[in-house]
Amino acid sequence: MADPRRGNKALRLDADLIGVAAEASAPLDRDERPEAELAGWIAALPSAEKNALLLQVVRGHGAQVRAELMRRFRGPGKAAGDGRRTAGELLDAAEARRVERERLAEKRRVQEREEQERAAAIAREKRLDELASQQERAWLEVNTMIDTRKPGEYDAAVLLLKDLQALATREGSGDVFGKRLVELRRQHLRKPSLIERFDRAGLTPA
Repeated sequence: MADPRRGNKALRLDADLIGVAAEASAPLDRDERPEAELAGWIAALPSAEKNALLLQVVRGHGAQVRAELMRRFRGPGKAAGDGRRTAGELLDAAEARRVERERLAEKRRVQEREEQERAAAIAREKRLDELASQQERAWLEVNTMIDTRKPGEYDAAVLLLKDLQALATREGSGDVFGKRLVELRRQHLRKPSLIERFDRAGLTPA
């Protein structure tokens, strides 16, 4: 009975399947036995048969004749041990190859994401270090940006407030930041778009 896991895979030649097939394939004329043994085996063929095979070569069927001769030279037991795999084995190997490829790709994505997060964290710490010496100026900038009543400036004010909040947490002055945030929200309570941005950013009274 057909394996239901495979579905239409048998009809689809994807890169993984081609890859494992190439790994499993061996040249048609490869054989570990000495050249003299092959020459002796050919010499022992009946003359009529050799003449018929030569005629096929002259007619342009050299590749087929070569493949047939090598198959017969190897013998019936050679196919089972020559490293070739069935269609089902190739499909299973292709699936394993795909899973491993996707696992490695996901690992790379995780590593890249972690590197980006580390870089962002380092950049933010540097930004907070610079902000630490000019906090009052930053609060003035926040008010200036809010007074423009422009959405883009609202967004910039929120980002700056988030940095001020992170700096307050780092310095242990969260209470001071919280009081100033409450007052800022009170001053701009009639700006629903701004207050909504505050709420989404977590800039809410403790």
